[in-house]
Amino acid sequence: MAIGKVGMDNRVFTILIFGGRYLGRIVDPVRVRFLVGGLFLVGLALFNFVTYTNTSSTQSTFNILSGQYEYLTTARNPGDSISGAFQEGSGSPVSFYILSSAQFASFQTGASLNSMYSIQDVASSAISFAFTVQDTYYIVFRHGSGLFNSTETVDFQRTYITHDNFRLGLGLFFLAFAAVELVVAFRPRKAPSVIPPPPPVSFYLQGQPTPTPAVQTVTKRCSLCGQVVGEQLSFCPTCGNKLKDQLPHQEST
Repeated sequence: MAIGKVGMDNRVFTILIFGGRYLGRIVDPVRVRFLVGGLFLVGLALFNFVTYTNTSSTQSTFNILSGQYEYLTTARNPGDSISGAFQEGSGSPVSFYILSSAQFASFQTGASLNSMYSIQDVASSAISFAFTVQDTYYIVFRHGSGLFNSTETVDFQRTYITHDNFRLGLGLFFLAFAAVELVVAFRPRKAPSVIPPPPPVSFYLQGQPTPTPAVQTVTKRCSLCGQVVGEQLSFCPTCGNKLKDQLPHQEST
């Protein structure tokens, strides 16, 4: 996605181009900043959601002496899980247990074995268990009953699925802020009020008299009687005197 700005009519338009296609323009550059910020926060939220779940696999081999046991420890949070399978090499039966830290402490004192999950006296089996409490758990393999002076070899393959609650919370945090940014970017805004142009000057002069230019009249004056007559006359209408050509006499009316 490319963002460019062009000027037009003293305004700035922001052009959005994605894959060579024109998507539109946003007059307000502030909207673009909120849009880009919102998309960035959405990306951060998706990254934390994707990495919220983590999967790891491992394999172990145990040699269990007669009447003995072997164990592994793993620290787990609520929502984590374990799945996998075990197999005894010679086909002899073994027992599998998952114990909490308190159960394992009790087992080491010689008390009866209590477990959260168990599969007993089998040569091979698939296992699956979900942890519900944060604790250090003990995965115990116990030598099969009724077998003396024999060592059992157990191959154990397992996969842990862990959930990082911190990443989940961080993803939700980024997603909430992204929603705010996008709402601001696409929120409808009122169009600016348009100021009408002032009326013409004639609007303010309505009802006022219009001045009339003065009319000038060109006349002649009789040299005998002094009568003022029109320029087109050749004789005075009062005394009959012939009017000679004179410089025109102008009067304002």
